[in-house]
Amino acid sequence: MRFLFLILFLVAGLGVFARQPDSRFTDSLQRRLAGAKTPKEKIQFLLLLAMVSTDSTQAENYATQAITTAELNRDRRLIAFTYIQSGARYMNVQGLEGNLDKAQRAFEHAGQVAKENGLSRLQVEAYYWLSNVLQVKGDNQKALAYSNQALALASNSDNDTMKVMAFVTMGEVYRQMKQMPLSFQNFSEALTLAEANKDPDLLRSADMGFSHFYADMHEFGKAIDYTMKIYRRDRASWDAANMLMDLYRLGDLFGNNHQQDVALTMYQHSLLLADTLHYDLFKINSYFRIFSMYYQSKEYVKGFKYMQGQREMLEYLDHLGFGFFLGVVKAMAFSEAGKLDSAEYYFRASQPNVLARGSYEMRYEFYQSFGDFYSQKRDYRAAIALYRKAFEQKAAEGDLESEESTADSLQAFYERVGDYPSALAFNRLAQGERDSLRAQTQETELMKLEVDTENRRKEREARAEELNTEHRHNIQYMGFTVGLVLLFITIVLLGRLTVPVSVIRTVVFLSFIFLFEFIILLLDHTIQAWTQEEPWKVLCIKIVLAAGLVPLHHWLEHRVIHYLSHRRRPTAAVAVHKEVAVQKEVAVHKE
Repeated sequence: MRFLFLILFLVAGLGVFARQPDSRFTDSLQRRLAGAKTPKEKIQFLLLLAMVSTDSTQAENYATQAITTAELNRDRRLIAFTYIQSGARYMNVQGLEGNLDKAQRAFEHAGQVAKENGLSRLQVEAYYWLSNVLQVKGDNQKALAYSNQALALASNSDNDTMKVMAFVTMGEVYRQMKQMPLSFQNFSEALTLAEANKDPDLLRSADMGFSHFYADMHEFGKAIDYTMKIYRRDRASWDAANMLMDLYRLGDLFGNNHQQDVALTMYQHSLLLADTLHYDLFKINSYFRIFSMYYQSKEYVKGFKYMQGQREMLEYLDHLGFGFFLGVVKAMAFSEAGKLDSAEYYFRASQPNVLARGSYEMRYEFYQSFGDFYSQKRDYRAAIALYRKAFEQKAAEGDLESEESTADSLQAFYERVGDYPSALAFNRLAQGERDSLRAQTQETELMKLEVDTENRRKEREARAEELNTEHRHNIQYMGFTVGLVLLFITIVLLGRLTVPVSVIRTVVFLSFIFLFEFIILLLDHTIQAWTQEEPWKVLCIKIVLAAGLVPLHHWLEHRVIHYLSHRRRPTAAVAVHKEVAVQKEVAVHKE
């Protein structure tokens, strides 16, 4: 299936920037290019033209013009930026011969320019892409070295984008190296920064890292959860191109999770969206993914009929030089339908092109399918010859699962022809592969335990921090409550003491301000929960609260001050009356 997904990748790569169904978009870019006033604008339009052009020669010409413009301008930041974008264009179609090497050279040059001129942001971006290139090439040690350099640069910066890029590429390298706990830690750091920054691109990068991480751990449910988060954000902002890529990813994950009906629904949604938006190249990608479902489940007749009904698929295969693949599918379909003579004709007709131009994976699948055809004809010796080629190819690649299944088939074929020593030999080989797979499974389970342990540790730390925060808040609320009680006790005492009315007014005013603000503080969390922090809803509720609490505040304040002020008057009158009586009594005694 890698061959088929290579085609899908090529379609995606050519289609990522295809925003219009015809030449109108290209014509618009050409007009804007002609009116560009600055070198930066000219470079941006040239790069866009290079990205949307399906003519590789023309695309290369646009990219060369962009680089030449940047070099002649001598702005180092612009030069590094242009080389990075040019390299990214090659990465979008990395399946084409030589594009990975071209991308690597572009990123190396961009990194060198950025390093010499102190452009750390662009240097990190160049190292990020270089790490990706080397991962695709299978050189994980060099990829890790670039990731470490990117992280070292980012750590000395306050730029969250640099840090997220560095942590994500570290996570990806460790994922490729099967060091899952380290991969998890780096993706966690990236996600923490992205969530604090709330930048959609950073969140997408971190969440996609976790989606790939859990897919590698065969925890497809969690991988789907992260991809759905990405899809919802892209849908909310109506990022159409990314929405389509998200739907493809979801379809692939549901397919890997053996939920074929849901996977087909995702692909059909992507097809409808691409059709609505007139993204023709994305439609081709959807066609290939739906076909791949039939192909993976060995429903070759359905797959062949589906392919025949999609003219764009056939034209695109011809455009890529893989038109002969239709003959392979036709041979498989005839073999499944029991039309062995027709199947043999198409197998033999396709064989020279498959061997000459097909990828390793395509040759393996061809040997296996042709061998199954001979098994149907009960020509087991011919089947053995083809299956041995398939086994040798997978043994060279170190693909244990394919080696095991191919060895089991060879054992059965050798038993059919009575070659029991060879059957026993392949039985032992298959058993050895099963033992290796069990060891790998145990290792994977151990990595899952390590990741789960790390998850639980982080959850414990988060819970402890949450409890500490809650305890701290409770102490503050208790302090506020005690303060309010003391203030109102003071108000009661003021009513029994001889103090100026202005003092009473000040204390009462502060006490009621404190009380009503405390009430609003207590209600705030509930309001946020009710409204999901929608500003207009919060504002409406606060207005209603203010409309009730402000008049109540003024009324209560007025009544309490009035009560305390008038409550003090009888006491004062009695004191005066007593003083007058005493004076009269003293006067009488004198007389």
